[in-house]
Amino acid sequence: MKDQFHNLKDWLDWQQTLHPKNIDFKLERIKSVYKKLNIKRIAKKVIIIAGTNGKGSTVAILESILHENNFSVGTFTSPHILDYNERIKINKTEVETKKLLEAFDIINKLRGSTTLTYFEFATLAAFYLFEKANLDYAILEVGLGGRLDATNIINPDLSIITSIGIDHTEFLGSTLDSIALEKAGVMRPFTSCIFADKNPPSVLFSYAKNLSSNFLFNSNDFFIKIFKDSWSWNDKSLKINDLPLLPLVGDFQYNHAGAALKALKIINPDILKDKEKLSKGFLNIVLLGRYQKLSDYPEIIIDVAHNADSAKKLKLNLLKFPKKRTIAVLGVLIDKDIYSLTKPMAGIIDKWFCGTINNERGMNSEEIKIRMSTGVNKKCISTYLDMDSAFYEAIKTLKKDDRLIVYGSFYTVSEFLLYLKYNKSKLVNY
Repeated sequence: MKDQFHNLKDWLDWQQTLHPKNIDFKLERIKSVYKKLNIKRIAKKVIIIAGTNGKGSTVAILESILHENNFSVGTFTSPHILDYNERIKINKTEVETKKLLEAFDIINKLRGSTTLTYFEFATLAAFYLFEKANLDYAILEVGLGGRLDATNIINPDLSIITSIGIDHTEFLGSTLDSIALEKAGVMRPFTSCIFADKNPPSVLFSYAKNLSSNFLFNSNDFFIKIFKDSWSWNDKSLKINDLPLLPLVGDFQYNHAGAALKALKIINPDILKDKEKLSKGFLNIVLLGRYQKLSDYPEIIIDVAHNADSAKKLKLNLLKFPKKRTIAVLGVLIDKDIYSLTKPMAGIIDKWFCGTINNERGMNSEEIKIRMSTGVNKKCISTYLDMDSAFYEAIKTLKKDDRLIVYGSFYTVSEFLLYLKYNKSKLVNY
């Protein structure tokens, strides 16, 4: 019985069975329960972030800068990599399990006969805990899309769309325009929406105009220049030079940092006056699984890249560093386009180790191989029944100067980190 749940795992297992659909784009249910929670406001200021890729990076950048400026800040992100508590942070600290369970219990008692998805439960728990913490800022990462995402029941003071790419086509449509329109749902009348990337889809301009939203974008309303050991940001009235290089790998991350600075200038311009705190904010960004290097000899890298756009960015990062024998461990979910995930890497990866993610949505490794074969030499692909076997066999082949990249899904990265946790002593070169 749900009333007898005493630990987080039991609650989460039950939440995944409560509603008949894992994803259900109907906001009436979550709105009705939200009203029953009687939340006045989740924070003094709210920023919501949508986009195909780069949401997590943008949240982490804003969180770090606001934290260094001594504001109380809550973040809601998904999915998690190791622990569910990662999804809800207050002042860069994961929420305590005890507080999570209290929030779940209250939500469950108030919902009555209304069913909620796993993600909707998480969203309401975050909102409940944010109000209790009396936050200055809440930063919300959209789970999927924007228009009908559970986070979008809150009216933000500012929104950011990081990028538009092909992903989740069964929910968002199969064209860039249809996907862009779903993400445009985070815009609000008479408030600013910032597009972090360059060349936004034209439908975003027309949507913003019809809504009377102030639409701003990279290389028109703010500008970024990256140098060898620093970078600069400016808009039409302010320039900031000699900012420290980001701890995040990839030039595209500066688009997210640039959008974050533009957002902060709009929502609290005084923050940009203290360059020392800005610099500390950039240097102290914490973000798991985005081209994260775990070891140098051999080089071991994890990346949650799981769609075409992120695979291309992963390729660019790999090409930045000297060519060395590179092997990949790949695990993906059943709704992903394997060709677009693997084709960009065909000339970089020497050997592929494909495993089946330990999740009902995990694609069978043999199916991955079949779908890869049009762009990758079959002789370079090995398949395994589970991810741990793929990790073991891949690591076994590693020499000191080799490179291992683990990618394809948040689940793949999560399983690898857990594998390392329990097998680290057996890894001779790690």
